[in-house]
Amino acid sequence: MKMPKTRDPRTDELVREIDALIRLYDVTELHRLREKLAPKWWESGLRVLLFVAGLGFLITIYKLIPSDSALLFGFVFGWFLLFVLALLASIEYLLLKIHALSRLYEWQTRIIDHLIKQSVGAAKEKPEETGRSSDRPL
Repeated sequence: MKMPKTRDPRTDELVREIDALIRLYDVTELHRLREKLAPKWWESGLRVLLFVAGLGFLITIYKLIPSDSALLFGFVFGWFLLFVLALLASIEYLLLKIHALSRLYEWQTRIIDHLIKQSVGAAKEKPEETGRSSDRPL
């Protein structure tokens, strides 16, 4: 929302400075959040570690189940295999959703930056608008 132009130039200057401080804070906050959401080098290692851990669990349960009864062995191993696969798939799903959210954040940040640049350009083209507030975004 654009503030109506006042008659006192000091008030206009104060409004512009406050607006600039608010935009500066918003931009620094966006960059801080972008750095937090940036992909890290260890994320791909985490996926490999999850796979190795799941494989280790499967080998461990395969060796620890008594093989006296083939039916009991197949039943316990099958359910454990299903549990490990569901657990790994759930973690992978969450990682993919977090990655998608970070990409969405990047996209929205680019749109917001573009809209801010457009509004600043429009404000420079049309500096004299007295008494009426604009419907355009900041």
